[in-house]
Amino acid sequence: MAHASDQSSLLSDHALTDTGRGERALVFLHGFGADQSVWRLVAPRFADRHRVIAYDHMGCGRSNAHGRDAARYGDLGGYAADLAAILDALDLRDVLVVAHSVAGMMALLAARRTDRIGGIAMVGTSPCYIDQGGYVGGFSRADVEELLSMMELDFQGWARNVADVAIADPGRPELAQELVYSFSRANPELLRRFARATFLCDYRRDLAACTTPVLALQASADALVPAEAAAYLADHIPGARLHTLKARGHYPQLSAPDEVFQEVQTFLEAA
Repeated sequence: MAHASDQSSLLSDHALTDTGRGERALVFLHGFGADQSVWRLVAPRFADRHRVIAYDHMGCGRSNAHGRDAARYGDLGGYAADLAAILDALDLRDVLVVAHSVAGMMALLAARRTDRIGGIAMVGTSPCYIDQGGYVGGFSRADVEELLSMMELDFQGWARNVADVAIADPGRPELAQELVYSFSRANPELLRRFARATFLCDYRRDLAACTTPVLALQASADALVPAEAAAYLADHIPGARLHTLKARGHYPQLSAPDEVFQEVQTFLEAA
């Protein structure tokens, strides 16, 4: 009974939602600072034929971080462990993980912990955000440190700036505002750790060990993840396929949900 109680707590603490029907499950993961609602225009479309699961990373959205060890989330390993634990708790097999941004790396790391993941669709994912040698991550180390400092000094200003840059659609200010609201709901301490775990990460050496089928979806213009980083990701994961979307911005699941749905659906059918 204690084990069942622990599993129930795990799922409720992550505000997990479980809808749809079908033998195969899709698990939707949000990226830094957001919450599961970023998939609200895509995930429900799969519910007529598949089980659809989404949850909030610890410290984000409606998650309950009370009693959690914040140090666990100093890098992406803690988030990957959460994903593996949730798949175990639900006893899911051959899961397709649809992961936005840095959550793509969480899914890749989790696939090394568990055999329950049958495929990963990564949307706007980078293995490393900092330029190093000939690698183009999009930011210098100084850029990242400035971003993190601004987050500490003027969180609201930082959130508005990041949201505007990430959405990259001045004609739809409601999308940027939605992202700012997501940031404001997060646990401040864990969000700062999440920021460092995201923008200082370097998982390039982990790519070659991935044996899970991967689809990398990249917007045609993304201020946070340059095309070079997406190409590096796909080139260094064995068998991965890169598809460039017509959509622009870092959140194509919000700005162009039809296109994202179609590409994920095609990957799901092929898998």
